[in-house]
Amino acid sequence: YHIFRPAFGEIMDEAPAGTWSEDIRALALRVPGVVATEKCFVRKMGFEFFADLHIIVDGGITVREGHDIAHAVKQTIMRAKPAVYNVLVHVEPA
Repeated sequence: YHIFRPAFGEIMDEAPAGTWSEDIRALALRVPGVVATEKCFVRKMGFEFFADLHIIVDGGITVREGHDIAHAVKQTIMRAKPAVYNVLVHVEPA
């Protein structure tokens, strides 16, 4: 059991231990234009982590501005957390 349990968790997309989700949310909130975060799912595959994050932005901004904010969020997270291989950012209007 102790040998297979960690591998089984990765196969089943189990959330990693620790504060990964909270850390990623906090990093996203540092980016100008992010009003809040809604959902954050982190999973581990091999030695890398993948995050799916929903951010909330002002509903009156342009699509281009929303895209730029999402790109800044992705870059901020990946620079601060080198083990994160990719971040999918979904933009929600406030």
